[in-house]
Amino acid sequence: MKIGTAAQMHEIDRAAIEAGIPGVCLMQSAGEALAREARGVRSVAILCGKGNNGGDGFVAARMLASAGVKVAVFAQDGSTGDALVHRNVLGAFGIDVLPLESVNLTGYELLIDCLLGTGAVGAPRGEILEAIEAMNASGVLILACDLPSGVEADTGRVPGVAVSADKTVTFVAHKPGLLLHPGVSLAGKISVAGIGIPKTLLSGLGREITTADWVRAALPTRAQSRDSNKGTFGKLLILAGSDDMPGAAVLTTLAALRAGCGLVYVAGPDSLRPTMAALVPEAVFCPRSQISALLPRIDALAIGPGLGRAGETLALVEQVLKSTILPAVIDADGLFGLVKRPNLVLTPHPGEAGQLLGVSSSEIQDDREGWAVKLAQKFDAVALLKGARTLICEREKLFYNREGSLALATAGSGDVLTGVIGALLAGGLSPLDAARAGAWLHARAGERCATGTLAREIAERIPEARSCVYTDRETES
Repeated sequence: MKIGTAAQMHEIDRAAIEAGIPGVCLMQSAGEALAREARGVRSVAILCGKGNNGGDGFVAARMLASAGVKVAVFAQDGSTGDALVHRNVLGAFGIDVLPLESVNLTGYELLIDCLLGTGAVGAPRGEILEAIEAMNASGVLILACDLPSGVEADTGRVPGVAVSADKTVTFVAHKPGLLLHPGVSLAGKISVAGIGIPKTLLSGLGREITTADWVRAALPTRAQSRDSNKGTFGKLLILAGSDDMPGAAVLTTLAALRAGCGLVYVAGPDSLRPTMAALVPEAVFCPRSQISALLPRIDALAIGPGLGRAGETLALVEQVLKSTILPAVIDADGLFGLVKRPNLVLTPHPGEAGQLLGVSSSEIQDDREGWAVKLAQKFDAVALLKGARTLICEREKLFYNREGSLALATAGSGDVLTGVIGALLAGGLSPLDAARAGAWLHARAGERCATGTLAREIAERIPEARSCVYTDRETES
């Protein structure tokens, strides 16, 4: 599922028009899609700006009036181009266009926000600001056209006041601002509508949403041959845990096994041995002094949860990473023993990402996309930036994970994610695919848990999440 920035969507529109699709026809298709989302209501007020979003609203008004819906249009002056073409035909359908400053929203079942489009920047002002405030205060259901007015299309930021929509219909592709906070919390239910633009024109979009369909295609299937064995499904070495944090190793190991890894070795301090034997007897404990001998026998590494940042520990991380190019997922304390080399997945939270890049966690959160790209480029790795909308970056390609719930906001949840990604690496997925599929499975497992869930319960739900990729069917919405 593709994602497009404001500049990219403008360029796609321009290319479609140059290819022979008139802009007035693209606007017609957008307005029709907007009207379809409003079906079933008896009365609607449409608030239109003077740009193309307003033009979409004029088309929707005509379509809804033709279907017998009571329609009122409140619009800014100054419509031009295709928007003016569609505005000028409203009179033939008995639709008066009223001044936006005279907006009265009493007595309508639905409001449609067509005030500002993807090109809008800065805080709304004047009559647009007043119209947004009136919509939010009305208590009426709101449908936003392309994105809620006042939300920045590329960042999700709200520099002033924004429409709080119940539903948003966006066109051609998702917008980053509909996936990043606070924009996502103002968009309500989001659907994507095609408007007749050829898919070939979308090939240059470098952002994408991970869907169940993609995960289903990416996940390795467990072989049905009778001679399959635990080695068939991957061998993972986990370097995790410490005297103070033995539970991190337990959670990472449990998650890796639940994600389908055939054989898991755990390299930890000697104090960890009885804990592992009691809580995850399926794993094989390995003294850290034996890691070098074990490396030729494994398929992937998972490093970091609960390690601590003692100098000798980070030196061990560095030594291990230098001695092999096996694929590895690096999390938590392991991130501070990093060695730049191929086949790495880095999974920091914003605070850790800030430490690696020399900025604050708030700066990371203010530009999650930009910093994820910088992290991936600095270490020539796949960067998975954790958060309410997990971002995965390889070079300049960005992938969003929109699944998840507040159940994931619990101690040890990141250790579970590390185990899942490690298992997928051991099973043969590329670092990028393991990060994308692992984030999706981890988030879906969290959705099956109640707030207040313990991290080990998230790990136990991984098999359910894996099963649901064979039952879920996602459309472009």
